[in-house]
Amino acid sequence: MLTKFRSLSREVVPVHLDGNVSIDPSAAIAPGVLLQAEPNSRITIGAGVCIGAGTILHASGGDLDIGAGVCVGRGVLIIGSGKIDRNTCIGAGSTIFDPQIDEGSVIPTHSVVGDRSRGEVSVVIDPPAPTPVVPDPSETADVWDSTNAWDTPAVPPVVETPPAPTPPKTEELLTVTIEIEKQSVKSVAGRANFDRLKRHLFPNG
Repeated sequence: MLTKFRSLSREVVPVHLDGNVSIDPSAAIAPGVLLQAEPNSRITIGAGVCIGAGTILHASGGDLDIGAGVCVGRGVLIIGSGKIDRNTCIGAGSTIFDPQIDEGSVIPTHSVVGDRSRGEVSVVIDPPAPTPVVPDPSETADVWDSTNAWDTPAVPPVVETPPAPTPPKTEELLTVTIEIEKQSVKSVAGRANFDRLKRHLFPNG
């Protein structure tokens, strides 16, 4: 049913009403809005509600209450039963099933709310990046050290060089050489004595 609705601005706009619909006189409804309530259902529009052009409110399975001060954008579809609490803002092009929206909520444009066929949808908000903490030198410094560790230049580690091997003394070399020569002389002298004794004992051998 097409009904002429007079807003606060005294402007008469065409609104399509069907079923049990109650509209507060202070509400502002744009042209082309459809308010339809099935049997045993009801639509209630509170004080100061603003409904954009082309919006459809279809109450089914119970009452559909639009609280005072609610702003409904252009081309919104609200289906089922429930309540949109006061001072809520619903973005244009959104679709809402069986609304249960708290006071002062903001629904972004082109949102889909309450569609159980899509499962639960969680909104994840990235936490802010942590602010790096710069340590206070006065807190990290040693309370027993009167010097400032930040102003002290770095000291490179000391690498110990192993001592070079000491060459043997000339006297030790001469002693070793003499001992070897003595042993060689003794060996030669003993061989000569053995040959002489052999010839004496075995002249024919």
